[in-house]
Amino acid sequence: MRTGEIAAKLKRAANKIGMAGAIAALLVAGGIIVKLEDRNNMTHDLVQDGKLNAVLVGSADDSDTEPVRQLRQSVWRATGEQMAIVEPGSESLRRLSEQVVRISLEIADLDPERYQIATEGKRLVFRGGSEDALLRGVVYFLDRFVGVRWLWPGELGTYVPKAETIGFPDLQVDERPDLELRLLRVRQSAPLEGRTWLRIHGMGSRTSYAFGHAFTKWWSKYGQEHPDYFASPPEGQQQVREDRIKLDISNEDIDDVIIREWREAGMPVNWNVSPNDGSGFCVSPGCLAMDEPPDQSVMSIWRAEGQLTARYVKFWNRLLNKMRMIRPDVTLSTYAYSSYKSPPPPGLRVDGFIVQVVGFYTDYDQWEGWSGAGAKLFLRPNWWHTGAIAPNLPLHAQGEFFKFARQRNMLGFDFDTLFGYWATQGPNYYLIARMSTRPDLSVEDVLDEYASAFGQAAPVIRTYLAYWERFAEEAGFNIQIYPNGNYARLAQQYDLPRSTLNGAWYMLPYLMTDAVMAEAEAILDRAVKAAGAEDGEAQQRIAFLREGLRHMAATREVVRYGYEKSRPEGATKEQYVQMRQQLDAKRKEWSAKHVIWYESLAEAENMRGIPTHESRTTGWKETDSKGLGGKEMDERLLGL
Repeated sequence: MRTGEIAAKLKRAANKIGMAGAIAALLVAGGIIVKLEDRNNMTHDLVQDGKLNAVLVGSADDSDTEPVRQLRQSVWRATGEQMAIVEPGSESLRRLSEQVVRISLEIADLDPERYQIATEGKRLVFRGGSEDALLRGVVYFLDRFVGVRWLWPGELGTYVPKAETIGFPDLQVDERPDLELRLLRVRQSAPLEGRTWLRIHGMGSRTSYAFGHAFTKWWSKYGQEHPDYFASPPEGQQQVREDRIKLDISNEDIDDVIIREWREAGMPVNWNVSPNDGSGFCVSPGCLAMDEPPDQSVMSIWRAEGQLTARYVKFWNRLLNKMRMIRPDVTLSTYAYSSYKSPPPPGLRVDGFIVQVVGFYTDYDQWEGWSGAGAKLFLRPNWWHTGAIAPNLPLHAQGEFFKFARQRNMLGFDFDTLFGYWATQGPNYYLIARMSTRPDLSVEDVLDEYASAFGQAAPVIRTYLAYWERFAEEAGFNIQIYPNGNYARLAQQYDLPRSTLNGAWYMLPYLMTDAVMAEAEAILDRAVKAAGAEDGEAQQRIAFLREGLRHMAATREVVRYGYEKSRPEGATKEQYVQMRQQLDAKRKEWSAKHVIWYESLAEAENMRGIPTHESRTTGWKETDSKGLGGKEMDERLLGL
């Protein structure tokens, strides 16, 4: 609902019951504004006319648990009233008026992911099969009846609207997350507040299916004795690193080894057979004979540029038939990724397969194709590896595809990786997390929620998000989706890397120009004026977004100096080191606010070899090369 509609509804309501009653009537429930007539269904008052009407029944020790902390802090931030914790059976509890709502939170004998919420007279009872499930129950309540929004980790990222009255109806809720896998991956170094944010948004798993690159240790186990199990390089090519060496799947001897390992593991009902990552696919005559279409370029196949779905489906079906002679209900799990991401060609089925689809947010046909061939599907995107630290926000494209997959039997999701670039890419994270728990919301609904945390500046923040969404489409950070975008053009013009994994870092000096940044800053300037000086929280959130831009600009300059091909003439290493050290100090300050996550960012830059540290910059000596070109850097990243 837009601001004007809310104002009009308030005016009509005020004419009937007064302004205080009208505000109370406009309660957030189910992601929409509850209509005035629905106020009659709010049979209980947690807070009435600014006065708290509830206590939490439990031990004082419970205040350290996340469900209790979220409930008490949210009510306090909404009303300024702190909910007391009263011991069960105490004199204080007995003296309370019968009208006071008694809230209890209980770990119960339920499925670990299940939660229940029930009104029992004047009692409001939350039950969960685990603390995480109990937290989901509390979040369900705070979402629908208090309007709390957890946009990013920490207090500033948690929006709690002010309220004079908080009501709720009689409740009988018995739920668990419908998706069996809900994973937004973070690095090991992710801070505690970030992990709490994930818990609040219902991340977790009850799936029994196993995924990952399945054969990363095979070379060390079998390579010396059985080199025939593995793909050999074409003439003139080197073998890829050992954890990425592919199998020669035309050799049926590997079936016996896989089945032996499965037996040794106790013959579980599901077994992972996903190929190893990267390039280096098999080019033996036997493997080539399994391909559809036939006669593909050997070098294209080796470089992971071929069409290899058919060979892998034939291999998986061959293996599954043998395993089902031992255990008839066994299933196999794998990625649909790299050279085997396209759906199987006509006539090839994948019944009995659990597939994690590693595709783009434009790959509607890929999803339909695998589903139509008989697979059960999980979504497993690499979307957030693109764009480096820039505000790469293809919000509608990502959100609409996620909604499409949910509506077409998606069993769960596993996003690789949430790096913690909250002030530039946080809207991506919030959008997916929110739509995972609230499939009834549209992309527009979620973006309105995000913007609402900025008070009167909400319409301007929507303009800000739209600005970066248009920029993302024009930039085309993923060349496979946008072959004619600015990224592709600049990569060609300046001989820069084209890879979605590391190329965007080197593109920052060329794409994120002062003019681009100035326009974004100007929108935030308008947001500052619109929010008003009296709304301190909104001003802090606008400043948060601005710090994301400033971090990006500072990183852009360090990369510009650190990479030989973009380095200004006459630049010195001393200048570079000073800039890098200043950036590092600021990053630690920004990390404390969740503008970025320092450790996750450092790991990402080190993993990709980004020249934001002295150990990863070259070309300062006359004897050094003039810098690797884009193609050479892409080859190095592929391990070729």
